[in-house]
Amino acid sequence: MPVTRAALFLLLGILPAPSVFAQVPPTATGRAPVPNVRAPVPPKVQPSAAVAPAPVPVASALSETERQQQGAAGAGRVFNGDTIRIDGRTFRLWGIDAPELIQACQLDGRNYGCGREAAAYLRTLLAPEPGSAAGAPPPQVVCEPRTADQFGRPAAVCRLGEVDLGAEMVRAGWALAFAPHGTDYAPLEAEARAALRGLWAGSFEAPWDWRARRQGE
Repeated sequence: MPVTRAALFLLLGILPAPSVFAQVPPTATGRAPVPNVRAPVPPKVQPSAAVAPAPVPVASALSETERQQQGAAGAGRVFNGDTIRIDGRTFRLWGIDAPELIQACQLDGRNYGCGREAAAYLRTLLAPEPGSAAGAPPPQVVCEPRTADQFGRPAAVCRLGEVDLGAEMVRAGWALAFAPHGTDYAPLEAEARAALRGLWAGSFEAPWDWRARRQGE
């Protein structure tokens, strides 16, 4: 059988044998293609919300002494014949001096508690008017300080409507005009004395003299 030239070359190992593996065609650049894979984008970090600073407590602009010198309005409570309390604050009635709670006076040759009588009369001034509806709010007292007494309490002109409480106490004879505050109520004192009202119906020691004597005992 005749041997062809090609077969002879194969036998001699001159021609390369065809590859059994498929060849990957090269790209136009001569490089293998690169997969089109995008790198992941990191998520945006949101800035943290600003934290509001804690409120700083502000000190009261008024001292206790200054607060006491401010006026007040509200239901009044009687402490004694010339002192009332409104909303926890104590007010001395300006221009008057009434017997102390434990002070005694004389009437018809007997002692009686004139200090308690003076306080009781002041309570009647603050009591609701007869015929007021049940559960009605108590009358509102308005106090306007004018000065301070020897204990640092505000001495105020206190009114219930149109009624000056200090003036009414002197008019009724259960308090005296207090000269260190002024002489506004001196005419009312003279009127009570002439009519023998309250303390003037008997004999008594002026409240300031009674306190001075007690302090000296």
